[in-house]
Amino acid sequence: MFTSNSEHPKMSQHLSPENQAYIDDQVAGGVYTSREEAIDAGIALLRKRNELVVQLKESRRQLDEGELVEYDDQTLAARFDELKAKAASRSQM
Repeated sequence: MFTSNSEHPKMSQHLSPENQAYIDDQVAGGVYTSREEAIDAGIALLRKRNELVVQLKESRRQLDEGELVEYDDQTLAARFDELKAKAASRSQM
């Protein structure tokens, strides 16, 4: 059983034996310092996945409605440069 000490102090969840063993192995292997940290990391990944699904659905909608941008080699290279600069500025935060 997992008990969270965050917003819902008495919230507890039962994990399947397989998930329990996996989390315990991750903690024992030093990947995470606690079961709570491992579960928090899993939830963070679920949130990120859900964000990506929303972005993909929006991209699909844009494609279906003809809202697309065509790139040639030069404009694609410029776009990659923009994205690299954006990523570099985020990593400095």
